[in-house]
Amino acid sequence: MDLVVEHLVQLGLKEYEAKIYVALVGLGEANVRSIHEVSGVPRPRVYDVLNALDARGFIEIRQGSPLMYHAVRPDIVVSFLKKDLDTAAIESVKTLESLSVDARQNYSPIWYVHSDWTIQRNLERLVEGVTSSLIVLCFNKETLEKYNGPLLSIAQNRMVSVLVPKDSAEGLDIRGGIRYYEVGQVGNFFGVNIFEKVFSVPINRGGAIFQLECILIADDQESMLIYTQDGNRMAVIITLPFITCVQSRMFSEMIELAHELSHEGEDPSDSRTIYHEADNEKTKSTGM
Repeated sequence: MDLVVEHLVQLGLKEYEAKIYVALVGLGEANVRSIHEVSGVPRPRVYDVLNALDARGFIEIRQGSPLMYHAVRPDIVVSFLKKDLDTAAIESVKTLESLSVDARQNYSPIWYVHSDWTIQRNLERLVEGVTSSLIVLCFNKETLEKYNGPLLSIAQNRMVSVLVPKDSAEGLDIRGGIRYYEVGQVGNFFGVNIFEKVFSVPINRGGAIFQLECILIADDQESMLIYTQDGNRMAVIITLPFITCVQSRMFSEMIELAHELSHEGEDPSDSRTIYHEADNEKTKSTGM
């Protein structure tokens, strides 16, 4: 009985309405006293709830002394509740879409995401929206395993390239569809080897410790940086084209200089295609 009451509440009835309706279905026909005893609804409230159910057409009343009540057929009531629920869902979507149009006028190209659940949902959204290529820089196997599911889901029909630090490939679960690379010689940026000195090591700023875990670049359009600050996981999502274009070009060049890790039964020296999103062309390069 508790479960069906819970389901009716999910469909839109209030708790006391659901309890009394369920009691009436079981009783067939009953007076207020019996309804109170079976449903557990306080007797002073039974009258108000019965009137509310009657107003919605969910029960019928037989005049007499005392008044007798019986429930309208469950399939009719549930169908009516479902229709109301569907209508509310459709109207909510319309209202929310109109709000999102207004929100786009105040669009922010850089925004922050907190909590593992929110990061996971945004990562899945980013990956599902990829139309041609996804580049992933991942700095430890645990993080790669955590987010590997969404990558595998698109790897059969879109280019997915994963770049990992040098000497970290041992024990890496290399699966079909995804191209894995171990970082090679990386060019210096402003005199700094950016992969070894910035990406792969913790950075102390004002007493806070920042550690980069993963960077995703989707179609040269959007990037997501997942990092920890003093052990708390956070993410930054960027759609500012000046930044995403530079990131895409820089990471594509890293892949060109990287050593490709072979899948089981595959010769890593075979020719491979590397996708350069920035100039929207494919360049053939021979494996190292």
